[in-house]
Amino acid sequence: MNSLCKSCANVREVVSGTGSAFLLCQLSKFDKRFPKYPPQPVVRCDGYEDEIIATTNYTLIVLPGSFSICRLDAEAPVPEWASGEISSITRTPDELSIVCSQDDVPDGIRCETGWRCLRLAGQFDLSEFGVLASLTKPLAKAKLSLFVVGTFDTDYLLVKNAELDSVVQALTTAGHTVQGI
Repeated sequence: MNSLCKSCANVREVVSGTGSAFLLCQLSKFDKRFPKYPPQPVVRCDGYEDEIIATTNYTLIVLPGSFSICRLDAEAPVPEWASGEISSITRTPDELSIVCSQDDVPDGIRCETGWRCLRLAGQFDLSEFGVLASLTKPLAKAKLSLFVVGTFDTDYLLVKNAELDSVVQALTTAGHTVQGI
């Protein structure tokens, strides 16, 4: 039977002086839920991280300013204030969502304020897989929420301003680079 440990990014093989091989769970260093040398085979693990996704490291750039995520009625016209250097407009049958500079949103609009924006540096082919997973997994493990906006070329992560330092720490611990802090 195959073991998850064999393809987990959090596992390192250790060979003893007698030649015996063991799989060391590196999560055990800071999380007591994970045994140092898990009995094999492991078929389910909350710490499993696919090494294919985990080996891709990206650079993110923290953009200046604060952003708002707004909600208008589905039939509302796109307002003039929904513009600026960075803005996103998404219409569904249920709502019109707008992401834009916090300074541009007029009073009385239903929105959440205090978001910071991290731009994924570079351009990515739409068929490239695992990009968002490699960024969102470390944030989910750290229990940090985010709002994602995708474009043809790249992705933007919006995180609460109060959590920016924790987000940067989680991403850099996972091997990513964060610039513009």
